[in-house]
Amino acid sequence: MKVLVPVDENLYSMYAIRHAARLAVNTLPEVVLLAMEKGKSDSDSDSIPFELSHPKMRMLHNYCKDFLNQLGPDSELYCSAEDKPEVKAIDKTVYEEKMSGMKKLRLHLRSEAPAKAILKEAKRINSDLIVLGCGHGVCDWMDDPQAPGKVAEKADCSVLILKKEQDISKVVCCLDHAHATQESFEMINQLVTLYNAELEIVGVLKHGQLQEEVEHQMSEVLDYYMRCGIHALVKVVDEDSLETFISSGSENELIAVWLSPKSLLQKLLSRGKVTTFVEKTLSSILILR
Repeated sequence: MKVLVPVDENLYSMYAIRHAARLAVNTLPEVVLLAMEKGKSDSDSDSIPFELSHPKMRMLHNYCKDFLNQLGPDSELYCSAEDKPEVKAIDKTVYEEKMSGMKKLRLHLRSEAPAKAILKEAKRINSDLIVLGCGHGVCDWMDDPQAPGKVAEKADCSVLILKKEQDISKVVCCLDHAHATQESFEMINQLVTLYNAELEIVGVLKHGQLQEEVEHQMSEVLDYYMRCGIHALVKVVDEDSLETFISSGSENELIAVWLSPKSLLQKLLSRGKVTTFVEKTLSSILILR
């Protein structure tokens, strides 16, 4: 599993780092911490190494230390005590610093606008999950507050957007059971277990469809989680109310939505609505692909 964690100077990025570390304790994925800047990267001083003098690299180092501290003893899998990495240009707009642990941990700096940089980096490293923070009403991202929404809408992989530092107490899972993948079910399983959260599975009632039919279809998903030892509730929402429902999540909830070209939810959340959903809802959000 490959996880990309974009960061900026705001507090919500620290939340993202700490949530990513909690995921890493359970799954030990390859991790890339990504910072961005608008102009070409230059050192503050010719006499000081780039990784120490450049403000964005210093920021990445601080987040990296926080990430490793959260891992505890497992931090040695990502970075040895004798690690003395150097920054190298791996592209015209990308700098990389490698750690020397058994598991891959990279610090990347891209000279591009946030949404564009995150999407390009996710594609370049073939990311499975993007984890990024976004404050409710306070989301800077280099003067592009819509960056998290743009990433959630356009990324090819799953995207986890965290709004608060506090633990998630409930995962509300809107899945199109006919097309959702096993990996998506397992991701929900990991998050519910990680946060010791309640799980609510939401089925969408299409026009002309009976509620009993939807409940029967969702029973397959319910059976999967019961086999995993997770108690879940099933709720049915009609398609006309879906947008209102997923936008009304509370601060302690994680709203998980399965989106793919074949998914009914992708059709209901048409282009542009995902960005609006990310901006308006109080809850953290997981877009599954």
